[in-house]
Amino acid sequence: MIARERPETLLLAAGGIADGRGLAAALALGADGVLMGTRFWATREALIHPAAKQRVLAATGDDTVRTQVYDIARQRAWPAAYTGRLLRNAFIETWHGREDALRAASAERRRDVEDADAAGDYDVANVTVGEAVGLIDDLPGAGDLVLRIAEEAEAAIRRISGMAAAALSKA
Repeated sequence: MIARERPETLLLAAGGIADGRGLAAALALGADGVLMGTRFWATREALIHPAAKQRVLAATGDDTVRTQVYDIARQRAWPAAYTGRLLRNAFIETWHGREDALRAASAERRRDVEDADAAGDYDVANVTVGEAVGLIDDLPGAGDLVLRIAEEAEAAIRRISGMAAAALSKA
């Protein structure tokens, strides 16, 4: 609706986009561009622990959960309505749904989380990703990724254009 009603407004799509097909779909719906978080999180240049990147390569969107356990464990006052999407792990399985108990133990759990983060222990430390994580199966350089996404989007647009042209010629 924004694309139709306010064409002068820059419109960026975000969420669940990790490849050229997602970019092409967003452009077809009227977006001027896209924001890709998780896809660029999983590149060689991203300053993310290698063990976390390996978890991303093995994950699907079904391996994620929206939770506030890390905000509680780190004693960060964050509104409960604004959870983070994370890869499930042993820490989340222990505390998700038991937030009140975690609040009571948060000083000890904060040390656990901070130590695990420093050690690259992602059974305890968190891996923040979106549901598009299931579309990620490599760790390219960011520049190579941009080129690949552009090529994929162009191919998708050409394919759709060819299908539309064929359908119109039959009409």
